Amino acid sequence: MLEYEILDPVSFVFSAYLNTVQSTVSNHFNETRNLQVTPVVIEYEGVSVAYQHQLWRVRSESVCANHQQNLSQFSRCTAKAARLFNALCSQLRASESDDWQQVKIQNMYCNAAVSFKPTVANIGSAPTPDPLDEARRACNAATVAAMGNSDPRLAREREKACENYRELKEH
Repeated sequence: MLEYEILDPVSFVFSAYLNTVQSTVSNHFNETRNLQVTPVVIEYEGVSVAYQHQLWRVRSESVCANHQQNLSQFSRCTAKAARLFNALCSQLRASESDDWQQVKIQNMYCNAAVSFKPTVANIGSAPTPDPLDEARRACNAATVAAMGNSDPRLAREREKACENYRELKEH
């Protein structure tokens, strides 16, 4: 049978005090070193820019991760994120604070402004192929098909495709 010790009131208060001090010291230690992954979402120029930071560094792989399923949204978000990091760095530098935490935050955003590279994607219609390029490809394909083959049909197709290419090239 287990016996439980009943703490006298003084021991109980002292135990609670030690727990509070230990918790406060632990929280201060974690906060000053930025040990926890901290998620951040900032609405910037109409775009929700989400990212995480830890150890006073923006985690590049987390920037705009909420938009990764849509390439055009992801591209737009990462471009805004790069601008956001530059703006935050400039703002924090202009404020010139001696507070250790603001200095750490300023360094974090200034490092992100320098190191973060946005994903740039321009999605649109493929350019229409040039007729001369198309004719050259057809001639090359027909030449390869006729190589090592004595079929007269393949030779005629090659001659026709390459003649078309030569005519387009001359004009």
